[in-house]
Amino acid sequence: MRKQLGQILVDAKVIELEQLEQILKLQAQIRLPLGQLLMSQGLATEEQIATALAAQLTIPYVRLASAIVEPKALDVVPRAMAEKYTICPLSLEEKALLLVMADPLNLEAIKDVEFRASLRIRLAISTPTEIKDAIARCYAFEESLGPMVRNIENGAEVKLLPSTELSETDGVLDLKKSETTPAVKMVNLLISEAIKARASDIHIEPGVSEVTVRNRVDGILRDTLIMPKWIHAGVISRLKILGGLDIAERRLPQDGRIKVRYGERTLDLRVSTLPTHCGEKAVLRLLDPVRDLLSLEHVGLEPMQRQLLEAVLVQPQGAVLVTGPTGSGKTSTLYAALSRLKSPGINIVSIEDPIEFQIKGINQVQVNERAGLSFASTLRSVLRQDPDVIMVGEIRDHETAEIAFQASLTGHLVFSTLHTNDTIAAITRLLDLGIEPFLVASSVSLIIAQRLMRRLCRHCREAYQPSDDIVRRLRLTDAPAAVFRGKGCPACQGSGFLGRVGVYEFLPIDAAMRELIAQRASEATLRREANARGFVSLIEAAVVKIRAGLTSPDEVLRAILGDEGVQNRCGNCGEKIEATFTSCPACRAVLKPRCPSCRQDLLPEWKACPFCSTPVVSPIERTETALEVAPPPPGSKPVVSPIERQMKILVVDDEEDVRRIVAIALRQLPFPAEILTAGNGMEALEVVEAEQPSLVILDLMMPKMDGFEVCRRLREHVKTAFIPILMLTARGESETRTKAFLIGTDDYLMKPFEINELNARVGRLVRRTYGV
Repeated sequence: MRKQLGQILVDAKVIELEQLEQILKLQAQIRLPLGQLLMSQGLATEEQIATALAAQLTIPYVRLASAIVEPKALDVVPRAMAEKYTICPLSLEEKALLLVMADPLNLEAIKDVEFRASLRIRLAISTPTEIKDAIARCYAFEESLGPMVRNIENGAEVKLLPSTELSETDGVLDLKKSETTPAVKMVNLLISEAIKARASDIHIEPGVSEVTVRNRVDGILRDTLIMPKWIHAGVISRLKILGGLDIAERRLPQDGRIKVRYGERTLDLRVSTLPTHCGEKAVLRLLDPVRDLLSLEHVGLEPMQRQLLEAVLVQPQGAVLVTGPTGSGKTSTLYAALSRLKSPGINIVSIEDPIEFQIKGINQVQVNERAGLSFASTLRSVLRQDPDVIMVGEIRDHETAEIAFQASLTGHLVFSTLHTNDTIAAITRLLDLGIEPFLVASSVSLIIAQRLMRRLCRHCREAYQPSDDIVRRLRLTDAPAAVFRGKGCPACQGSGFLGRVGVYEFLPIDAAMRELIAQRASEATLRREANARGFVSLIEAAVVKIRAGLTSPDEVLRAILGDEGVQNRCGNCGEKIEATFTSCPACRAVLKPRCPSCRQDLLPEWKACPFCSTPVVSPIERTETALEVAPPPPGSKPVVSPIERQMKILVVDDEEDVRRIVAIALRQLPFPAEILTAGNGMEALEVVEAEQPSLVILDLMMPKMDGFEVCRRLREHVKTAFIPILMLTARGESETRTKAFLIGTDDYLMKPFEINELNARVGRLVRRTYGV
């Protein structure tokens, strides 16, 4: 026998028996449902009443706040009917509709839904509040899709071709006609809206209670919409099916492709899934050949840069490297170069991972690491296919780089990419990969570094005055034209930018650069050589775009943050400097304060050197002198810097004629210098202790103590550790030179020497150490 609701509540100790009797007397007078009376009197909650009814009627109690409402069930019961009877369709199981009701005894509602759905009804119960919240949440989303989906149907036709059907001529899947579930509508909507917004990527990011969709437009992510959590699984499954992925695998990342037909355009979508804490994240890369596959005339090259690249393209062999971070347009530049070379008389083969665009007339190979088809193994096979031009998607390891460069020396024109910040760093990266310097020097013809910056919207750009800091960093003081920024308008969706423009840094490898590379010269030396030949850095190329009104200063600093051209400039005059400089060679402004005694780097706020306790005052700005020292304590000798006093150069050699010749040569230096001499190593150490020379010219083979030992002892003590040392010797073996540099020699010069070369080396050491 079924228990009454009141008795169930009493047994559950929700109410007392006396309270139930009082409520029953009140019910006889008012004639309202018992549960409603108990809640009105504050004796029971909605949840307690619903739980008791579920036990009385032997039906399940459902917490709708955490339940998953199936989209197909929502299509069966209209929102108006759900709100009328306070019901929520939950799922469809074996031709039966599971219906959650606030009042399961409402036979009129059950019959009405049964007639409408033509399905058998299975009942469940929940609280009225939870049911109303579920109606608002689920039906509101379904209704919000309606206008957007209708816009798609009224506009361009969107069709998706699953990757598993790419070979079938009739395999086009029309999403608008095939299914009407919210997941299908949402996938169709996301792709269509991304194409309209010129997005390059779609990010579907699951959270704890909702899913965020963001589109990358002009390199910047923008929030597009918020989806309810319940539709996330359907959207991901839909994308996996279209991309030919395993819908049952949710623990591992997967990659696939989808072909999209939007009106008359055909686009490729790269699908990538990644398991996260809140579910699988999906990223769709939209590849539009009409927008992204550009010619050399439209990628943003300056006229001189385009001429330089075209001159390299006509060469029969060599290597062209394009560097930059991910998303900087490297592959687009390579495609533009290959498109220029494409002709019936040239065999062009590209090795890519993945193939972004299919280009007619080019043999494109997809890397497949799982099948053993790596860049290196594929490149070996390609070389047996009689290629004229080879494109290697990316140089990632020593083996690939070595094969590619050897191919460039044997009659092939090779193109590839590297992930480095600039052109000079690309050389260092290749050497770090273990490539021999001679191979890099002889094979590489041109290195290009590039970035993509947002282009100012021509509809809303306006002239303005940038801040003093930006003017100083970008050297805009001599700009002949106005500087612009984007104000924001409907055409650019309020961002102030519409499209992107490329910025390029070109480093041609000439004979001088090849020699330096073969000698493993440092980045500073390579940059100095490039600057002497009119090298234009990324930041300088970007300033040209600012002056042309194509982009804004803020966008330049965002896209090329940390560029060498920004960091290595004098803050006083703006001239290019090297990282090792302590003062600007152009205006003599202090760049790095140093202790006048031990020449260790100091911080501006230090009043004494922490290494040798010499009292000093570091200058903030100085144009005439390089250092300013603090007044000496009473009774102590005043401390002067090597620049304020006369230079002292110590010449150490056991042959008196050599000491005399070197002294005569040093008198031709462009600055005054006092010449000190020593006949052996022991005497040299005594002179250094007494005189504190500014520079030491040291012979190698001497009695009592050779030059190696003198150099080692000087480097052991903090007061002498930073004195520049020039080794002057007749021994030029490679092992001797290497040992000298390892001990601490700054430079090495062979006897017999030329006076001009000696003075040039001494002057360079003095300028590098003291900034004069």
